[in-house]
Amino acid sequence: MSAPQTILIVDDNRTNRTLLARSLSNSGYRTLEGSDGLQAIEMAVEHRPAIILLDVQMPSMDGFEACLRLKAMPKTAAIPVLFLTSHSEPANIERAFAVGGCDCIAKPFHMGEVKARIAVHLGLREATDMLEETHAQLLLAQKMESIGQLAAGVAHEINTPTQFVGDNTRFLKDTFEQLAPALGRVRELLETAIAGGDCEGEAKALKATFEDIELDYILEEFPTALDQSIEGLQRVSTIVKAMKEFSHSGASEMALADLNRSLETTINVASHEWKYVANVERDFDEGLPHVFCHAGEISQVLLNMIVNAAYALREKLGDGASEKGLIKLTTRHAGEFAEICVSDTGAGIPPEIRQRIFDPFFTTKAVGDGTGQGLSMAHKVVVQEHQGTISVESEVGVGTTFTIRLPLGREREAVS
Repeated sequence: MSAPQTILIVDDNRTNRTLLARSLSNSGYRTLEGSDGLQAIEMAVEHRPAIILLDVQMPSMDGFEACLRLKAMPKTAAIPVLFLTSHSEPANIERAFAVGGCDCIAKPFHMGEVKARIAVHLGLREATDMLEETHAQLLLAQKMESIGQLAAGVAHEINTPTQFVGDNTRFLKDTFEQLAPALGRVRELLETAIAGGDCEGEAKALKATFEDIELDYILEEFPTALDQSIEGLQRVSTIVKAMKEFSHSGASEMALADLNRSLETTINVASHEWKYVANVERDFDEGLPHVFCHAGEISQVLLNMIVNAAYALREKLGDGASEKGLIKLTTRHAGEFAEICVSDTGAGIPPEIRQRIFDPFFTTKAVGDGTGQGLSMAHKVVVQEHQGTISVESEVGVGTTFTIRLPLGREREAVS
C-alpha cells in the first residue's frame, strides 16, 4: 500500500487551515500546516510535500513572494502551488500564474472543488514524473548507444599504439639479445686490461662484433623505440581514462563540474569520429568557474555536438579527402553564464530546416546514421533541466556554430 500524499496548507486563518486539513485527512491525504510565507518555504524544503495550498494575503511574506522563492530553489521548484485567494480579479489571477502558481481557488472555497483540483494537479505531477523518468531512461539508452557506436573506434585507437608498442618491445628484446654477449666480452676485455694483459686481439674481435650487430644503428634507434612506446602507452591510458569518465559520469544528483575537463574527456572519447576529417582547436577559459549540473548529461550533449560537427565535415569534404576541416571548441565566462561554443567548417544547415533541428526525430542523415534524438535531447537537457540556452548560427558551405550557455551559481539555490 502506497504512503498517503502530503499536502502543505499555508493560511494565516486558523479556521481555513483546520477545515482544509480535516477534510483532506478524511480523504486519505497527510496534511501539514503553516501560517505565513516564511513557514511555507521552511516546511516545503524540509518535507517536500506533493502539493502546496498557499494563501495570497499573509503577514511577513505574502503568497506571491513565497511562491517566487519556492520556484527559485531546485529542491522545491517542481512542487505544484495552488493559490487560495478572496481576490479573483484578473490582475491577481495573472500574477498568480506569473510567479509560478499552477491554479487559483477562490474563497470561500468548496471542498469538492478543492479536492477535484488537487486530484488533477497530483495526476499531472505524476505524469510529469513519469515523463522525467522516461527522459532519464532515453538519455541512458542514448549514452549506451553512443558508447556502443564509439567502441569500434576506441578499439582502433587503442589497437594502433598497442601494435607499435608491441613492435618496439620486440625490437628492444632482439637488440638486448644481440648486445648481451657483446657486453659480456666488454667486461672480459676490461678485466684483461686491469690485469695488465694483452687486449689487442680481444679489442679487434669486439670491434668486429659491434660492426656485425650495427651498434651505431642500435644506439640511434633504441631511444626512439622507448619514446614511441611511452607515448603509445600514454595514449592508451588517456583513451581508457576518458572512456571510463564518460561512461561513469551519470550521477543522479547535480554537482559542481569542470566543463573544460568534461569537454577534453569528450574530445578524447570521440577522437576516432573526427581525427580523419578535422583538426581540433581548443580555446578554453582556464578561469571558468565550475558549473552546477548533471555532468554526464552535459557530456552527452557535447558528444552529440562533436560527432555532428565531424559528420558535417565528412559531408562537405567527402570520403578520402586529402584536406581536413576545423572543429573549434571554446569555453568562456560570460557574466552569469558559462558558455561553450562548438564550431565547424562543415556543410552548414540550410535556412529552411534550421528551425526544425531541435525537433524530436528530425534528422538529415541517411537511414541508419541517426535517430534524430541527439539535438532534441540536447535542447531538453540544456534548456529544461539546466535553465540554460542553446542556439545555432550556420551558413551553407561555410560552417555551423552551436552555443550552449549554462547558468552559474545554481548550487547556492540548491542549498538555500
